[in-house]
Amino acid sequence: MRGLHLILFLLVWVAVAGGSTVVERKIENGVTILVKETEGKGIVSGVVFFRGGQRGEEKPGVTNLLFTVMLKGSEKFPTSYDVSLPFEKYGGYIYSSSADDFSEIGFSTKVEGLEEALSVIEDVVKNPLLREEDIEREKRNTLVAIRSKRERGMEFAMENLRRLTYRGTPYETSTLGTEESVASIKREDLIKRLEEVRRGGNIVVSVVGDVKAEEVIPKLERIFKDIPPGSIEEEEIRNPIEEEKVLRIKREGTQATILCAFNAPDKDTKDYFTFKVLASALGDGMTSKLFIELREKRGYAYATYAFYPTRFHSPRLFAYIGTSPEKKEEALKDLLSLVKDPDLTEEDVKIAKNKIVGDFLLDHQTRIRQAWYLGFYEVMGFGWRMDEEYTERIKGVTLEEVKEAVKKYLNRYHCVVVEP
Repeated sequence: MRGLHLILFLLVWVAVAGGSTVVERKIENGVTILVKETEGKGIVSGVVFFRGGQRGEEKPGVTNLLFTVMLKGSEKFPTSYDVSLPFEKYGGYIYSSSADDFSEIGFSTKVEGLEEALSVIEDVVKNPLLREEDIEREKRNTLVAIRSKRERGMEFAMENLRRLTYRGTPYETSTLGTEESVASIKREDLIKRLEEVRRGGNIVVSVVGDVKAEEVIPKLERIFKDIPPGSIEEEEIRNPIEEEKVLRIKREGTQATILCAFNAPDKDTKDYFTFKVLASALGDGMTSKLFIELREKRGYAYATYAFYPTRFHSPRLFAYIGTSPEKKEEALKDLLSLVKDPDLTEEDVKIAKNKIVGDFLLDHQTRIRQAWYLGFYEVMGFGWRMDEEYTERIKGVTLEEVKEAVKKYLNRYHCVVVEP
């Protein structure tokens, strides 16, 4: 049997940059396992991704609450202390989080602690206790977090912009949910949601570290082989911005917050990479167009930036500026004008591409981030090899492509203005 495993591994080995190797193994139930071998100081990290963040929720916030409570105790590790100890005694950690399109449980530890780490991962995935007292406590904490967003201009604006630009989609609220939805969540809701996301076709397991793939993959296969097959089935949602709107909201404070959303390309198109470059050129750092024009030249901004998150549905480019109340109208006008007609140069695009590539490489310095990127690209449908292709795709973007993408997509907007 061991010989058969070795043959399978050899069939899927792929050499990657730096002399490392990624090994892919798909289990019959649909679980994808990725292992990247490294050499260093005896560190190993891993992330278990589950398709299904907000997508498919009946009650907004149920997935976030579920993945928080999962780490509060399981059958073999009944308290959060018991869950954390096998990692922390080696200087490592375990965490969980939930995003728009996926949720995750990740960890880092020393190689000698891997067996214990995998025992914890297996038990919290398969046998979480989901105690009523833990659920109620975390519900209270979540409600506090939701209310605290009102105190932060950018987050408050984003909450309102979500309801405007993502209406009718799973992204209409943040992953925390709403006060009403979170208050209504019961233990049976968490159990049902766990059964929905804990399906083989939803799961990607990514491990990076100073380990041998032929030793680690059989252990992961044993852990995940009895996960039921299946996956979350959802129809694709198309929700482009068709009518321009500006929503104005009064709120106590001394600053005006302006946040706008624009139509953007789907992740499965070539223009996805073009828009990554555009977002960087517009609003990433002190060399970006928004910073130079709105802050340095016109003195509007306390802060300004742009970003283009990767999502399954309803893609958007966002642009933000914080300014004084008396400047908000001119700032809004000039922000919209700059985004729709940024007048970028070859140098702007070159700097933007260099920033993206540099940030990408720097973010790969730790094993946990390497594991995260491999799993992220796989769970989002790009395929894990995008981790190796991404920088070349970014480098290949041209100024003409950026200009064409601006004309093609940046034709409508939704904005929220939060003002005193």
